[in-house]
Amino acid sequence: MRKRRIVILGSTGSIGTQTLDVVGRLNRAGHEFEVVGLAAGSNVGLLSEQIERFSPVVVSVAEEEGARALSERFPSLAVLSGRDGLERLACYPDVDLVVNALVGAIGLSPSLAALSCGRTLALANKESMVIGGELVTKLLRDKGGTILPIDSEHNAIFQSLRAGKHEEIERIIITASGGPFLNTPLEELASVSAQDALHHPNWAMGSRITIDSATMVNKAFEVIEAHHLFDVPYERIDPIVHPQSVIHSLVEYVDGSIIAELAASDMRIPIQYSLVYPQRIATDLPRLGLEELSKISFEPLDPVRYPAFVTVLAAGVRGGSAPAAVNAADEVLVKRFLRGEIGFTKIAHGLRLIFDRWEERDDTQSEKMSLARIMDIDRWAREQASAMSL
Repeated sequence: MRKRRIVILGSTGSIGTQTLDVVGRLNRAGHEFEVVGLAAGSNVGLLSEQIERFSPVVVSVAEEEGARALSERFPSLAVLSGRDGLERLACYPDVDLVVNALVGAIGLSPSLAALSCGRTLALANKESMVIGGELVTKLLRDKGGTILPIDSEHNAIFQSLRAGKHEEIERIIITASGGPFLNTPLEELASVSAQDALHHPNWAMGSRITIDSATMVNKAFEVIEAHHLFDVPYERIDPIVHPQSVIHSLVEYVDGSIIAELAASDMRIPIQYSLVYPQRIATDLPRLGLEELSKISFEPLDPVRYPAFVTVLAAGVRGGSAPAAVNAADEVLVKRFLRGEIGFTKIAHGLRLIFDRWEERDDTQSEKMSLARIMDIDRWAREQASAMSL
């Protein structure tokens, strides 16, 4: 395949570091991937190591202090900072692929920037679609950019959709592991620890997404994202609990055929698919043994066990700025749980309160959606979630 020039936003996070691992593997196998730009938050130390290994021409960090430190250490390197730096990297000239591996609402504006510039966007930042789905889909229509989903579930759907036409889709089935508390007695959930919640049975992920997997907030986000990405109504997107995490999602067609994507539980597999699409390239990444298929099971998602899923999905169906409100609140509530300020079940309780308050205050549904409006709701929800007593 021809040489590809890429930018990675969120390079020091879980998906970002795994993306660089895949790039290194592909380059060692004789393929040509040039890392043009990297963006990180505050982990300047790890970013410095990545700069030394991959020699980008431009980087961006969250704060100006970190940018000054990098400029002193790498005087020939262009160093940017803040949201402006992310947006400039997303539109950097002569780039083939922008990987958005940022975590949280901060990922929306560079996604919009990349699509505004007509870039191909490899998207792992689900918040871009959850809180900004209406804006993103409009840009796709107007500018003609391309999104390649990296999340294992959406990558699986993307692959499975190649088996038929859009009008032939009966439903999308999104699998969920159930997280670490699938079989924990309900009366014990209030007292589980952050360490317990961070022990995901199948996946190695960042702390927020791991907690979101335990509450099933992450799965509600994925349903919202699938609705926008694949233009399928909510009533035809069904979550199902699949504890083994070997079937990453499925598409059922009108003739009764169900197409599924199966692979080992390793995020580097969908990452590589997105980096080399539309080709497939041989890899030494883990393979799924067929003997593991004898352990496959499915069960319905229990709304009593996962009340946060119910609230977040309701916000998605409500639309407008509601998803931005619950997403911002979730970021704050997860941090409060990890700091030991609130109990695990209080995350779901707090999300319900925020959604109810949003419905009471929101009288702007007739207004046109905009990034400014989303960010205004985002700030309001963060303030509410930080101050509420739970």
